[in-house]
Amino acid sequence: MKNQVKKYVIENKQIRIYLLKGTQIYTKVNELNLDNFSKEYFTDALNITALLNALDTSNQRTSFTFLSSQGMNKLSTESFSNHNITGTAEILDNNDTLKGGTLQSVTSSDEQLGTSHTSHSLLYFDDLFQNIEDYYTQSEQLPTYVFPLSSRKNPENIVLLIQPLPFANQKVITNVLDTTSSIKSAMAHDTFENVIDQLSSLFSNWTFLESVDIDYSCSCSKDMFLGLIFSLSREELDEIFSNNEVLEAHCPLCGKKYTFTSEEIAKYLQ
Repeated sequence: MKNQVKKYVIENKQIRIYLLKGTQIYTKVNELNLDNFSKEYFTDALNITALLNALDTSNQRTSFTFLSSQGMNKLSTESFSNHNITGTAEILDNNDTLKGGTLQSVTSSDEQLGTSHTSHSLLYFDDLFQNIEDYYTQSEQLPTYVFPLSSRKNPENIVLLIQPLPFANQKVITNVLDTTSSIKSAMAHDTFENVIDQLSSLFSNWTFLESVDIDYSCSCSKDMFLGLIFSLSREELDEIFSNNEVLEAHCPLCGKKYTFTSEEIAKYLQ
């Protein structure tokens, strides 16, 4: 069963509502050989990626890399235009927080994997959802709000994304955000259907647009890890090239190993 994102507009089409049911993400992450701290961070990163995948209608792949303040922890996710997502989690120190770290975003055409645009931003929070909100507001100039609704033990794994459109009335925006904040804790153990019923009763002109299936699965290939190459720092690349090292990447789902020689890495970065 794939993850599902349902899209709506509300309040006379002033605000987008994207609602994720991430049961597949929840199930597969909990099967990984990670501690609870790592599972929670990785789940959040994949939830964000699934929502942004549904939001993006372009023919692009996008990579996000969250690097902690001391560089001990790295969360990398990939989003593809065929609505497939994947990712890796490298958590070495639970005390090394995201606050003070960096977020790297790499976008490239699905057909031209070597052609990319890279942006960097600072992480001002230890919460992934707050960081992605800040990224969208600062980098995309598009205020975006993300509310995790399910408790950590709820396999429905429901996350709400709210995005006001440019012409939206500020009072309407404030009311929607305040209402969501006030009732989200009551939805911690609810099913996806119950959450939809509750939200649709709270906001006016609740209009369904479409449903998108997002697959977090092991359709892994070497190409899917190219985003990791673009996320390497200048210092890491210099070390690889000077020592003629081989870069290894492991699929977090099936454990399959992929290798990139320094010659291959140089080619991809041209």
